[in-house]
Amino acid sequence: MQLTPEETLTYEFAHNWRDISYRPNLQNIDLPRFARILTHNRMAVLAAPIIERSKAEIPSDAQKLINEQIEKYKRSASKLGGALVTYLKAAKTREIPTIILKGLWLCEKIYKDLALRPGGDIDILVPKNQVDASLALLNEQGIGEFWPNLLKDEYFTKHHLHQQRSTPDLSIWFEIHWALDHPYTLLTVNYESIFERAKPAQLLGAPIQEMALPDLLLSLAIHLVKHAVYLPSLLDREDLPRIILADGMLMYYLDVAEVLKRHKDIDWELTIQLTRDWGAVDILGSVLQVCKKYFDAPIPDEVLSALAKRVRGPWPITRKLMARAAEQKLATYEGKPVNRFWQLMLASNGAFILRPVRLLETASYFFPPTDFLERRYDKTNPVIRIYHLFKALWQTLIFSWDTFYFGMERYFRLKRMGKKTSLFNTLETDL
Repeated sequence: MQLTPEETLTYEFAHNWRDISYRPNLQNIDLPRFARILTHNRMAVLAAPIIERSKAEIPSDAQKLINEQIEKYKRSASKLGGALVTYLKAAKTREIPTIILKGLWLCEKIYKDLALRPGGDIDILVPKNQVDASLALLNEQGIGEFWPNLLKDEYFTKHHLHQQRSTPDLSIWFEIHWALDHPYTLLTVNYESIFERAKPAQLLGAPIQEMALPDLLLSLAIHLVKHAVYLPSLLDREDLPRIILADGMLMYYLDVAEVLKRHKDIDWELTIQLTRDWGAVDILGSVLQVCKKYFDAPIPDEVLSALAKRVRGPWPITRKLMARAAEQKLATYEGKPVNRFWQLMLASNGAFILRPVRLLETASYFFPPTDFLERRYDKTNPVIRIYHLFKALWQTLIFSWDTFYFGMERYFRLKRMGKKTSLFNTLETDL
């Protein structure tokens, strides 16, 4: 597929951003459009020094867009970094093991620039039995339940993967994870082993537990595909590079590629074994294929072959609907009319635990492959299969009731406070 000059240049920036001798030719480039693509994909800080070296004259509207994102990320890095250091030092004294996910960890350890892609919140992973201790510590630091739009903690504990806390002005957010995805997936991640393999390290001068490289790679891939859920279904699409840009996900792939470029000594044997044990073969296999093909990540061919042999692949109907979801992303990106139904489906991703575009993927939880039953129950037979089906149905009933119950509690709580009750309330901060 022929990318536009602006799209091609975006990928060039991702490839060459470390090379200080790289000076692109920006003539005949629609610079306002290029700036929109860069900022949509969170690349302003990465791109700024390259643009400066090019000596090109940038239109004021394009420069303004880039500068605004740079300033936003600088403020975010400063605020989030300070809050994280305070938390980490206190967590150490209380012996709460803490792993930092994505965000500031990647900024310091991989990109060497805290403002490059700090994210909008602080994601930490703690053992499940330490979640309450972590929440209590944050509360003592003035970080608590200040956004009334959230459902109650009990709902998230039963059906989700993290709790959320913020400062009163909503400018600093923590997500306290005990898992990498919600419980109704085919993943069987051994979180205790992640902490067993983690090593003591420092981040921003504060103590952390740092994941082993195989765990890090898998965590990044799982997070990526949790958002770019269409990826395993669309690997063969020739317009996948454009879909990635339309979805604003380029930096997420670059994260994985840069980890691999900086750590070429990764234990691939352990990585493949964990991928199989966790049920993440489709996820990691698809992410690695993209990173090798479009970002020149140093991944041995035998690794991709080993993963490809175990790929089950999405259901045919899932492939079709994921293609529809991607087409809506492309329509928005290209300024074309968007289907109202799909617009609602994609907009609701931020409002629901089971994102609507993931429902078909989640449906496979009811009729899982044999290897999932073996991983979950250590054996498989017709009795186990029937048991799991009834268990999944019971979980669905509880989830449906809890969604109604806690949703109504939220509705009346917001009503009493005189606030909007929509599920799509936006979060506004000064970051």
